[in-house]
Amino acid sequence: MGTLKSAYELANERMIAPREEKRSSDAEENVVEFIEIPEFSNKESKMIEDKHTELIVAGVPITEKSLGDIASVRVQQPETITFNDKPIEVYWNGHFLDYGGFARMNRTMAFGLSNKGVSVKLEIEPNILNHVNKSTQDQIELMSKTKISPTAPKVYGVTVPSMLSHPGKKILYTMIETSETIHKDYAGKLNMVDEIWVPTRYGKKILQNNNVHPPIYVMPLGVDTERYKEGITPFNFGMSLKGFVFLSVFRWSYRKGYDVMLKAFLEEFGGEEDVTLLMVSRAVECPEEEGAKKIISDFNDIKSYINKKGQLPHVALYNKPVPERHMPSIYAAGNAFVLISRGEGFGLPLAESSACGLPVISSYCSGQTDFLNEDNSYLVHPNGYVEAKINGNLSRMAKLCHFYEGQKFPDFEPDGVKQTRLKMREVYEDYDEAKRKNQLLQKTINDKYTWDKAVDNVYNRLNDIRR
Repeated sequence: MGTLKSAYELANERMIAPREEKRSSDAEENVVEFIEIPEFSNKESKMIEDKHTELIVAGVPITEKSLGDIASVRVQQPETITFNDKPIEVYWNGHFLDYGGFARMNRTMAFGLSNKGVSVKLEIEPNILNHVNKSTQDQIELMSKTKISPTAPKVYGVTVPSMLSHPGKKILYTMIETSETIHKDYAGKLNMVDEIWVPTRYGKKILQNNNVHPPIYVMPLGVDTERYKEGITPFNFGMSLKGFVFLSVFRWSYRKGYDVMLKAFLEEFGGEEDVTLLMVSRAVECPEEEGAKKIISDFNDIKSYINKKGQLPHVALYNKPVPERHMPSIYAAGNAFVLISRGEGFGLPLAESSACGLPVISSYCSGQTDFLNEDNSYLVHPNGYVEAKINGNLSRMAKLCHFYEGQKFPDFEPDGVKQTRLKMREVYEDYDEAKRKNQLLQKTINDKYTWDKAVDNVYNRLNDIRR
């Protein structure tokens, strides 16, 4: 018989067919076998129906665990702690259906809190992107109909809320990607809420230094370490990769620093070396059919600046949607992870790749500085910080977002490229030492940054608010 999926499995799914699938390992995934979910007995169905009704605890759909796994139904008991016999209630506003950082956080928190007995009413912000399966969509829609008190606190899991009218406590769960300063309009929005949550100590410090007045709490994000771990079968990309793979997973955006990474790799390695830079990335700001053209155009612009003799090293791009359940196998296909980002609210791929055993090469700025250091990773330090201007320095950053304009971001030219070259070479030449370093980072992730701990932190804060 089927089993309940964990909240984190459900929350992290994306681009999955409505029923559980058994897919071929081919990158093209031309063959899809749909697995029929077995029928439940009347008694079992009543148990499940009751549990769905009670506190909408069934934020996780019933589905079979794997082909041939006919286990008894496990109805998860909520760990409900009540005050005056009333469960904790919360509105949760934001995106829920795409694969971005905010939507992943919102799904995981909503389902995780529901599993702990919290009555969660979702307010779904419109979004043209929809990457989750039908079961997940149905559960999100169900939770949007939850009946709770009009004065229950509301959490906005967004950069800034589109509307802030609410009779209860207003909490903004946001992420800071700039360095040193924040936009005055952003600060103005932040000062309109009653309380602010950020995933990093770095973010809290930035807000405190920039005239943001509401109380600020650090609520870290996390990794599902039961899923993201070593020993996973590598993903089959349907292309030939060389013996050593530098992997980078990111949304194609200038903020992610692909230009620094590409320049460093193309300058440092030669075509005769047994090494590949594999980018798993999509340009989602433009139509799907234009995304690959945009990436290739940006790559060719960078390649034209590289002046070196001999054949360039191997660079590979995989720009197809990746279901979240395949992400551990994506990481397993790499030997090291590299991302020289100009700003991260937290940096989930850095933490996930480390949990999967990959040594990390990263920029040392913004949110990831909470868990990366010289002992556990390979860090590229900015030369300084530059103000982004529409018609000046870092114009591409200023054009990405209104709140980036006039704000400071790390400057990696030209020394950042040199640093990245040296770090990539160091990892490539002394991989045993790189693995040793990553063991320290893995321990930090396992000890401090899991989704279980993240949900517990939010649950405890909501319980304190209720009191």
